[in-house]
Amino acid sequence: MNTNRRTFLKGAGVSIALPAFEVFSKTPATGTAAAKRFVCVAPNYGVYPGNFFPEQTGSDYELPELLQPLAEHRKDFTVFTNLDHPGVGGGHGCSNTFLNGLELKDAKNTKKLESLDQVMAGVLGRDTRFSSLQIGSGGTSWSKAGIRLPSELSPERLFNQLFIDDPDKIKNQNRVFFQEDASILDVVREDAKRLEKKLTLTDRDKLDEFLTSIRGVEQQLERKAKWIDVAKPEMKDSVIRGDGDDVIVDLTYPYNTPVMYDLMILALQSDSTRVITFGHPGGNRLFPFDGITAGYHQLTHHGKRPDYLTQLTSIEKYYTSQFSRFLSRMKESKDAQGESLFDTTAILFGSGMGNASSHSSRNLPILVSGGGMKHGQHHRFERHGRDGRPLSDLFVTLLQQMGIEKESFSTSQGNLNHLLT
Repeated sequence: MNTNRRTFLKGAGVSIALPAFEVFSKTPATGTAAAKRFVCVAPNYGVYPGNFFPEQTGSDYELPELLQPLAEHRKDFTVFTNLDHPGVGGGHGCSNTFLNGLELKDAKNTKKLESLDQVMAGVLGRDTRFSSLQIGSGGTSWSKAGIRLPSELSPERLFNQLFIDDPDKIKNQNRVFFQEDASILDVVREDAKRLEKKLTLTDRDKLDEFLTSIRGVEQQLERKAKWIDVAKPEMKDSVIRGDGDDVIVDLTYPYNTPVMYDLMILALQSDSTRVITFGHPGGNRLFPFDGITAGYHQLTHHGKRPDYLTQLTSIEKYYTSQFSRFLSRMKESKDAQGESLFDTTAILFGSGMGNASSHSSRNLPILVSGGGMKHGQHHRFERHGRDGRPLSDLFVTLLQQMGIEKESFSTSQGNLNHLLT
């Protein structure tokens, strides 16, 4: 049920408003409107735990080194300690489980691989040109069919995708392609259905997964066809070109990070999408910062070497500094209705990698901001054996904050509404 809408009984031309039953209300206790948008920022290798998690809990905690660039926003974000995905093993693959809490090898039903952002996109993205955007390093977004979604790395291509209309010739070609692809899918679906009666139960499950994939492609074609003649929002390209001869926009990584953040804000402001995931890549690139002498991946396997930790901290503080700038820009920006993007966007910062040095997937670095939620606290959960509190409990709260009526997600055992709403 939509939390911003009263339910009516209608009959004989009379409308009677039902009382505001508590069971139907997902609006935060503060009375703030529920979030309308979702942004996830995910550093592929996570961050060094020793510099991220505060020692004290509550609101008077001392900011650890990686959170110090966020000092001006400390009342507007929440930090969690001991959240993880039970059952997810170690290794680099755990980064891909961040938004779904399940490893591919453990997914007997691929529909369970659908990630948090895609569940949101299925509801929030119905009326936007792009149901969701995946930018930067990919891996965290999984479709309902259990397919890992590709991600756009180039700021220029992202700007063109958002704001540059195709020439009429290209639009006409696309119309033909969409029709041909739709016809092919019709044939494939009919052929698949003819096989159904001949298949074993296991094969029918596989067929169901296949048909789910087909339906996903159909929905993409339908969306593209729907929007092909709708003009894209007009936007100056200064975000990627600069405002004049004296302004140079560096689009090389990592200096394109603030550019990508600015493009995300433009995408939200123009209502081109309401769901975005932004990944900071892994790899062993040599960051062009003073004092960096080793590759990024090598530094994450620091073994607590002081020289490596110093260099890694330089990289990770750059990430949190840019994230802080993003929060500031979100607070300054309004949507078409004049509402604050920050107040109406739930922002999640985190990773499926808890400790890259040991390839651990435990105690994930998680920070939540915006979205009309209560903030300013550090919450630490107890660990029970190897496992902490399921991160999916937080995901249930985020879904409900969007007005999406889900009581469970992945490995959740409850929610964190009492802490955030």
